[in-house]
Amino acid sequence: MATLTLYGSDVADATLTNACGMALNTTGGTETSQTSTGTGTHTFQEIYSQGGSPVSVTAIPATPTGFGWIFYPGAGSFATGNWSASANIACTLGTGDTVTMRFFKYSGGTYTSIGSLPAITITGHPKTSYSFTATSMSAVTTGASDGIYVDLWWNDPSGVVGDNPVIYESTSATAGVASDMQITTSTFTPSTSTHRIICDGYGGVFS
Repeated sequence: MATLTLYGSDVADATLTNACGMALNTTGGTETSQTSTGTGTHTFQEIYSQGGSPVSVTAIPATPTGFGWIFYPGAGSFATGNWSASANIACTLGTGDTVTMRFFKYSGGTYTSIGSLPAITITGHPKTSYSFTATSMSAVTTGASDGIYVDLWWNDPSGVVGDNPVIYESTSATAGVASDMQITTSTFTPSTSTHRIICDGYGGVFS
């Protein structure tokens, strides 16, 4: 039983190919950055893990796009408790804009919301480390192939064009950069299986 510390990368996931993997509890990676250049006239845009040109929208969609980050914890359960995060972000424009981080369980192509962290306010254009307020999430149970999916959404009430948010992350999905995108989950307990051996008294063994 332990909390998990996950570090964002720009390495494409093998299953959810528009998303990127996350390193678990390990730092030492090399920093890189990816820029998301929003298009259109609306006030929200996603910050893509691999960078690119997301189309702006009028509101954050309930169902994720798959352009965020994903980690596969294996079968187990996250306890009810606080999740927290930080992210290193820069932008061309956008002082006073906000960024929201959300968490989902990803299972067989279906996203189930875990919760979100209160939006942070961007205080300037240079690269800056921002901390999201720790927030309690409900308990989550994961199967062997389920993932924990994370996305980031930028909001500029005057329109996102020209803001060009930049996210700093690792070039490795196995070794993160401690000062960049980082998430701490609630306590995770891996599932354990028990195997019972029964003797029948005549030399036979059943399991």
